[in-house]
Amino acid sequence: MVMNNIESRFEFRIFGTCLGLTEQRMRAITPCESITESREIYLLARDSVYDKNIKIRQGKLELKRLIEHQQGLQRWQPDGQWEFPVSLITIVNLLNPGARLTQAQDPYAMLSRGDLLKLVTHPTAHLHRANVYKCRYRFILPACDAEFDRLLVNGAAIESIAIESVDPRAVLEALAALGLEVSENQSYPLALSRILGITRLPHEEIYG
Repeated sequence: MVMNNIESRFEFRIFGTCLGLTEQRMRAITPCESITESREIYLLARDSVYDKNIKIRQGKLELKRLIEHQQGLQRWQPDGQWEFPVSLITIVNLLNPGARLTQAQDPYAMLSRGDLLKLVTHPTAHLHRANVYKCRYRFILPACDAEFDRLLVNGAAIESIAIESVDPRAVLEALAALGLEVSENQSYPLALSRILGITRLPHEEIYG
């Protein structure tokens, strides 16, 4: 396992289909610093627990843990990065898909990326896969990093804006400057679970 020597950061993220006005406010404060593209695979539990952000990116398995809520912000800590192959017991401990996965397999068997993705589809795994394409526009706000993202989640288009910093006050000030104080803070695990229909939408009784 490769450990990240990265400080935990306070994050605030929103998702929507028309975030252009907020993007314009951000561009009025500071120019875009860089644009990057990536294709990532998120692994989501079916148990409505969103304190782990688990994904495969650039051929590695990555984990962030939610360690604190403060003033509407979420504090996330990078908690590991694994090169493939990865032992089954490590994956079970990370994903917690259920002990039944190990009954017919050696818990110390080494799994490739392909083996892990097959495991996700196992009927007892209680996991879902979300394929996410990201085009990320990065900005630097006072004492904060920010980004505007154009996403495809299993082919469905959506947008996201995120503000993060080691200083929660800086994030709150940036949110006020962008007019986002009353928006819902959604992590990737929560938002993707809603998009895939794993988790109920808020106020979904208004539909139908």
